[in-house]
Amino acid sequence: MQGKLLVFGQFSMIAVLLFAGGWHLPPWAWMLFALGLVVFAAAGFALGIRNFTIMPDPRTGNTLSQRGIYRMVRHPMYTSVLLCGSAVTFGAPSLLRWVALAVCVVVLVLKVRYEEGLLGQRHPEYKQRMAGTYRLVPGIW
Repeated sequence: MQGKLLVFGQFSMIAVLLFAGGWHLPPWAWMLFALGLVVFAAAGFALGIRNFTIMPDPRTGNTLSQRGIYRMVRHPMYTSVLLCGSAVTFGAPSLLRWVALAVCVVVLVLKVRYEEGLLGQRHPEYKQRMAGTYRLVPGIW
């Protein structure tokens, strides 16, 4: 149930970020948004179809991915959400977007912690294999 609530919160905030303001973004914001889409595509490619899920609960038979972008960031799909959300919030700000971005950050941090707890239970080697790999933002966290 906790996983479903986190996904609901994430996608609700994505909807607000997308629809609670204009799309007249400056070029730098479009580039940041495009970077978010590239990160998402790279994550999907590196993760593979058998591991992909929108739920924080790992799929049965999943494997730990350390290929491609997963060598730099543990949760690049969440990073892509933050990049795209930041692009629209800073590029075409509105009060609703600022609130949604803040809530989205909180939800994604909670989702990371929840997901990593489940991965640690399923894969005892998870913590050791992921040591030195940042969660969301290289060089920060």
